Amino acid sequence: MGSAALFGATSIAGIGLSAAPAVAQIQRHPAVRAGYRFLNAAMDVHYPAYGTLRLPQSYSDEIGLYGTAYLYDAAVAALAYLAEGSPASVERARIIGESLRYAQDHDPAYRDGRLRQSYTVGPYARNGVVQANGFVQPDGLVNAGNVFDHSASYTGDQAWAGLALLALARRGLNPAFLTAAVRLGNWVAATCGTNQALGGYRAGVDRAGTTLTRTDTSHNAVLAAFFGQLATLTGDEIWLDRRTKAAAFVHRMWQADGGFYASGSDDGIVVGRFPVTTASQTSAVLGLAGSPRAANTAALDYVIAELTVTDTAERVNSALPVGVTVTGVTCSDRSRLVDPTVPVEPGLPTPDPDAVWLEGTAQLAAALLERAKPGDLDAATARLNTLAEAQATLGTDEKAGDKPLADGEGLVAATSPLHTGLGDTGYYPYRHVGTTAWYLLAVTGTNPLAIGGPAGWERR
Repeated sequence: MGSAALFGATSIAGIGLSAAPAVAQIQRHPAVRAGYRFLNAAMDVHYPAYGTLRLPQSYSDEIGLYGTAYLYDAAVAALAYLAEGSPASVERARIIGESLRYAQDHDPAYRDGRLRQSYTVGPYARNGVVQANGFVQPDGLVNAGNVFDHSASYTGDQAWAGLALLALARRGLNPAFLTAAVRLGNWVAATCGTNQALGGYRAGVDRAGTTLTRTDTSHNAVLAAFFGQLATLTGDEIWLDRRTKAAAFVHRMWQADGGFYASGSDDGIVVGRFPVTTASQTSAVLGLAGSPRAANTAALDYVIAELTVTDTAERVNSALPVGVTVTGVTCSDRSRLVDPTVPVEPGLPTPDPDAVWLEGTAQLAAALLERAKPGDLDAATARLNTLAEAQATLGTDEKAGDKPLADGEGLVAATSPLHTGLGDTGYYPYRHVGTTAWYLLAVTGTNPLAIGGPAGWERR
């Protein structure tokens, strides 16, 4: 993979697991340091002008989301900072956690513990309208939602935020982090629990406050991890019952005849076998790793066999430079079947059916390290080297908050415009906090859904 490769051409697994690099050595690698510099830049786009409490701007400006910080991205960034573990990184994670706590208590409409899908963390002007505030507005309320009113409260996002808060609580940084996580968990249990045939927890509430009918596999896998950790930290057995409820839904989604987890159910009654998503497979493996009944890890073999793609500059609608080839995973089996002449979303680019979802590729690497079957270390290493090379090559000449971002720092969400195969949504070739954070988690062998140390390199 060239100079960006983490481990060179020699097969680590081929010379024994004991040869896996130490996490401390990995943390010093230039590709890893570059990833953390991007997270720092995204977090400081609007600092100090708009205050110390802040969340990282999720994407570079080029995507057109302005000063949007998605809750999920902020949570995985905090977990990546804690995986690095230096005093400076722990302090950044603490600031994210304090910002989430503040958002719980200073929402414009709610005081019930929920958090929003996104927040606006900096000023912007669009269509002649100026939004001049940062994360905390002059009246003390948080700037909930964004220019496109992404102000819903999704179950998976609450769980990720809760996991970040619990990780901070375990560090002993502030007992209020545990209190905030309990509030999140109780909101999910009270609002999203369902007695429909398939059980589990529904996907959250939309921007109007209406509870969604969908129950999602990935959401419930992350919830199972979150509730399990709440049980450990609080000693309250009600969280074990809630973990069981979430995990049982995930297990019901296993499709033995296909070797994959269905992505969920639109009504809580009928399993939606298709589309098959990468996230449902990786989340199940990572999220149920600490549960009494683990996931069927053969789901990862399905991802490798059926959801692996190769993007080149010659592909339809590819955004890759000439001569660059990237192999990784796509979002779903439907991603490869979309019409390349129809924009992913109205007014946005047309999709490349062979675009690589780099965030999902990092998630697969983390899940392979968690599974740790023969060959998994090699497979994870290859994907991590691909991600390091993508960071060095893609997403050049971008800005955040109208400030130039250094080239070679941070990963784009996808190599080219990518249709998720789930409604009119997609990922685009712009630098992304969530993708970069997942790379940093995977490269240290960290399962962010489990309590404990590195899951991949040093435990073996």
